[in-house]
Amino acid sequence: MSAPTETVTAHIPPAATAHTATVCGANCPVAPVKQADMGTQIADFFTGLFDTKNWPPRWHCGSWSDFHGWLYIVSDLLIWAAYFAIPILLARIVTKRKDLPFPRIIWLFVAFIILCGSTHLIDAIIFWWPAYRLSALVRFATAVVSVFTLYATYKIMPLVLSLRSVEELEREIAERKQVEAKLAENEFLLSEAGRIGRMGGWEFDVINQKSTWSPTVYDIYGVPHDYDMDAAEPFSYYTPASAGLLKDALAEAYENGAGWDLELQMTTAQGQNIWVRSCGECFYDEAGKLSKLRGLFMDINRYKINELALNTSHELLFRSHQQLKTFTHILSHNIRNHASNISLLNSLVNVEAMDEDNRELFDKISKVSHGLNETLNDLSVAIKIREDKMESETLSFRDITANVFEILESEILMNAAKVKFNFSVKTIEYPKLYLESIVMNLLSNAIKYRKPDVAPEVLLKTYTNESGRTVLECRDNGQGINLKLHGDRLFGLYKTFHEHKEAHGVGLFLVKTQVESQGGGIVVESEPGKGTTFKIVF
Repeated sequence: MSAPTETVTAHIPPAATAHTATVCGANCPVAPVKQADMGTQIADFFTGLFDTKNWPPRWHCGSWSDFHGWLYIVSDLLIWAAYFAIPILLARIVTKRKDLPFPRIIWLFVAFIILCGSTHLIDAIIFWWPAYRLSALVRFATAVVSVFTLYATYKIMPLVLSLRSVEELEREIAERKQVEAKLAENEFLLSEAGRIGRMGGWEFDVINQKSTWSPTVYDIYGVPHDYDMDAAEPFSYYTPASAGLLKDALAEAYENGAGWDLELQMTTAQGQNIWVRSCGECFYDEAGKLSKLRGLFMDINRYKINELALNTSHELLFRSHQQLKTFTHILSHNIRNHASNISLLNSLVNVEAMDEDNRELFDKISKVSHGLNETLNDLSVAIKIREDKMESETLSFRDITANVFEILESEILMNAAKVKFNFSVKTIEYPKLYLESIVMNLLSNAIKYRKPDVAPEVLLKTYTNESGRTVLECRDNGQGINLKLHGDRLFGLYKTFHEHKEAHGVGLFLVKTQVESQGGGIVVESEPGKGTTFKIVF
């Protein structure tokens, strides 16, 4: 049964003020409708999608004031305009920026916003054209797209949350700029070092048969930086011998993966003959196939020329040394023969048959002959020390000193010498003959050049210096030496600095020769009247 009807005058827009309409609501006349089955309802819905005969325009349904109605309409139109403008901007962004993340979800939002805007547009149109069926269909489409958009948003939510924040991106950009600046600085330093040192790098792609050179390599070859070396014949720059070496090295690299480091001769594009150093290594891909060759290329012409000149000088020096050595042996042998002959003749002379003047003259000749023989013996010992290679053995400083004491025992007792020992370093690897000679000469000199009427005191000690080398120190309280006056000739052969009948100037010369023959050195500290300290640095 239909509800009772009531006729009321409605407020309508100016265009409709000339007639009276029935107000929708509880008092609107509604014709009874017989409900059909669902299939028929759906068919009727779509066939009458734009049919508006069963509904009045919204202006005629309800009590609309002008302000209320146009506020509703204008708001819906503005919402529709914004909802249509926003997708246009989004679509422009997506088409212009191909690298945006999640482009599909943006297109879903575009569709969702357009459909939302359409519902507001239809709402405004319904004030004049009551297309409620079309409005329902648009709202359903909006609902479906909304659900899909919600689902898609939910699916990408973990990915969105994993994206770095703007602050993190800004910090990363700042760090990357610092790294890029540091890399640029290092690249500049590396490039300058390569340019100054005339050293560059190269790479050859075995698969694509393509080579890459650093600018310095082009400079060494003397070709422009855009020169296509792949189209040229690189071996043509080398001498035949060097080209053969390089070809053999490349063949070995391809066959066995062996690297190379060669010094080669080449001729630059300007015709300059130079020496270069070529180094290369092999690199393989994941399948174990040779993929790249990489290496360094360096201009070593200056160093190689100096090396060759040095080798030539060394060879000449070696020959000169051999000639000098041969000459020394010949001279020593011949002079010693003559000296021996003179001594032999002296021994055959009957001195008793000579008169007094001849006897005195012969005595002088005998002394000269004896001195000549001693000098030749000393020179022979010095030469032998410099030439002979003595075998080292582990020696005890205390044992060597005990052996020397046995030899010098009478001299030590006769002079009441006091000798102390402090061997912090117990042993050393050294030739026994040399170590005994060194200790004996140092100790005998300390006793020989004592102060008159003062018992000699000697301290022998060993220790390790700041450089980690073993030092033998001999300190005495003897006469001392004026190093300012005699320091530059202290170790010269036959150089003496004190009036002593047994001073020959041979002992220190032999000590220095023996020490230096084993790579060591000797240091002296002394003042006149304050004793002397010898430090043998092994």
